[in-house]
Amino acid sequence: MITEDVERRRQDLAEMLDAAHDAIFVSDLEGRITFWNRGASALYGHAHDDAVGKDPDALLATGYPAEIGAIKAQLLATGHWEGELTRTTAAGEAVVVDGRWTLRRDPDGTPIEVLETGRDVTAARKAALELKYSEYRYSNVFRAMAVSFWELDFNGLGDVLADLQAKGMTDVRAYVAEHPEVIRRMIEVSKVVDVNDKTVALFGAPREDLLGSVSRFWPRSSEAVFAESVFAALERRHSYEAEARFCKADGSEFDALFTTCYPRDGVKRGTVLVGIVDISDRLAAQDALRKAEADLAHAARVATLGELTASIAHEVNQPLAAIVTNGEAGLRWINRAEPDLDEARAAMGRMIVEGQRASDIISRIRALASNKDPQRAPVALNGAIEDAALLLKRELAAHDVRLILALSPDVGEISGDRVQLQQVVINLAMNGIQAMGGQEGVRDLTLATRRDGEWVILDVTDTGPGVAAQDAKALFNAFYSTKATGMGMGLSICKSIVQAHGGSVAVEAAPGGGALFRVVLPTPRAPRSPRARFR
Repeated sequence: MITEDVERRRQDLAEMLDAAHDAIFVSDLEGRITFWNRGASALYGHAHDDAVGKDPDALLATGYPAEIGAIKAQLLATGHWEGELTRTTAAGEAVVVDGRWTLRRDPDGTPIEVLETGRDVTAARKAALELKYSEYRYSNVFRAMAVSFWELDFNGLGDVLADLQAKGMTDVRAYVAEHPEVIRRMIEVSKVVDVNDKTVALFGAPREDLLGSVSRFWPRSSEAVFAESVFAALERRHSYEAEARFCKADGSEFDALFTTCYPRDGVKRGTVLVGIVDISDRLAAQDALRKAEADLAHAARVATLGELTASIAHEVNQPLAAIVTNGEAGLRWINRAEPDLDEARAAMGRMIVEGQRASDIISRIRALASNKDPQRAPVALNGAIEDAALLLKRELAAHDVRLILALSPDVGEISGDRVQLQQVVINLAMNGIQAMGGQEGVRDLTLATRRDGEWVILDVTDTGPGVAAQDAKALFNAFYSTKATGMGMGLSICKSIVQAHGGSVAVEAAPGGGALFRVVLPTPRAPRSPRARFR
């Protein structure tokens, strides 16, 4: 009776083990499998009848994490062992098994069999290795990059935002606009948790000294950039970049390109990767280039004034002659037997007007000849064109060219440097005048302006021979000229000036013959991209 009860319990236990999802098998001390459950068949691919009686090490090509003798010694001493085993399935596939051994003894304490419970951890171990390799690769890239990288912990910033929301804040942008001091608070609670070698070199401090609050390196002049990076994260943008200034460990500031991205995993952990590229040399080179272009434009203006010497002399001579004439008339009115003071006063008044006129002409010439840095200010384009046209009178007369001004009153003002814009007008006009020199027929030079949405268009049209198609493509290149004695700098400088003002310049054949140079300039409300349109 007792024997039957024991046997029934053994049978129940065997059925329970057979139903388990884990791979379970039992082997005797001779190394023969005596029990093999369905979980073992599913994992290893061997049926029950094919496995029972076999040596598990031979059947599964078992690989142990340590010397098998030491493992068996531990099992005999403690009754348990666990570790990872590598095995080969019936299909020849390698699997990693988290194995747990339990030693069973008889009532006398003599070891009789070993129960193994195994769980397939192949996928988990592969994922762990891939993660480890990925982290290793990321660490190597992070350290070796030639760009400064910071890893920031912004959990504190999240706490600040959560606190503000709890107090009723609903619109972060609007709140920051009304309370700009909160930006500094956000910066102070954002922590640097890691930096790469480039950051150490760029900021001039050991790695340990760069960890902690980012506020030491973020000057107030760049607070708006930090705020925008926060807005970008809240708006779930993938990345954000902007130019900003940063402080080095010694307190000096430098210009940099600030970039950051917002990967999902990083955001969940409360971390973000920030890149900082030192652009101080690039900006210095850009400043030097702008200075060189300004110097070149000045040299071109001086050369243009040389070409306009006759016109300038004529323009200045007219008011001076009028001053002399009115002065002589005034003296005659005073020297009469009965002085006519009213006529004398009128003559002196005309002298003052002509003197002011001469002064204005000289001021315009001095402005064109000056070498001051370009100054952006509101410019009435029509007025600037009219003043530039005054300097062209003599050239127009010498080449028998009629000037037509078709200036639209709705053009208004643009933002720019008046002197540079006049230089463009004079240069384009002089090209047109010289192109028509010596030809028969109509010689008209038209300066026309009009408004096109948020853009202002200046057309300089002549009735000369026009521009050949092969020349039109290269006409604005430096040192390219269609004139026998030309240097090829005038139109190149015009292009540089117009582009610096956010505009564009191009040339095409004019209706009825000749060339049409079109300058497109933005009004203060225009989008950034210039449009060169021919209609």
